[in-house]
Amino acid sequence: MPTENLTGVTPSTRLPSITISLFSYGHANGPIIQQPSQSRRHKTLAYNIRHLPNPPRHVRVNSTGLSRRLQKEFLQHDTVEAFLVKVKSELVTAIKTECDLLLHSAEKAEQGPKDSHESSHLNEEDTLDCPDIDIVVTICCEEGRHRSVAFVEELARKLATFKNGVDPSQPWHLSVNITHRDVGDPIDLEQSSGQQKRANKAQAKSRQKERRENGDKFRSQLGHYDEEG
Repeated sequence: MPTENLTGVTPSTRLPSITISLFSYGHANGPIIQQPSQSRRHKTLAYNIRHLPNPPRHVRVNSTGLSRRLQKEFLQHDTVEAFLVKVKSELVTAIKTECDLLLHSAEKAEQGPKDSHESSHLNEEDTLDCPDIDIVVTICCEEGRHRSVAFVEELARKLATFKNGVDPSQPWHLSVNITHRDVGDPIDLEQSSGQQKRANKAQAKSRQKERRENGDKFRSQLGHYDEEG
């Protein structure tokens, strides 16, 4: 007799794997063009945050939303924090809904011989390269360099708190990818996993010089970013 399972998949399969792809971009530079998803469940959540307050101009001039200083200036506003809470809540709800639909699909596949092929597909074709659930979250500001970037970085930090599920009754494996489309081509090579380290003054001066000489360009590693203004 199969044991009761609340993870969103049949007992013979691993826990549901979920990939959340966070995109920041600028409205002025056109929409995000999404690639076709190979996952069994796919969902897109789109948010426009141009109504949220901009950090001070003197902070924006020499920094992008990857700067911890700019992030702190932006995140100190109650309206920003409230919108972060809203997006996180809607994202958690979307994940739970997709897990429930995945469970329903697996249970339906076990009901009869006509669905045996689907059941085999669910059990045998899971790979780490193709998650069960793929959720794309797009965050749009005006230019895609400050507010949307800072918002995505903070959202990624918040998502890290439930990478294994929100409660024991519904566990999952969650991974988060970050893409800042309009930040530019890179010169810095520092990995960020949602938590940047503040540079000392000498490093900050060096980076400011590099930005002047190279046209304010940046380099990413593994879809994560780190820059201090």
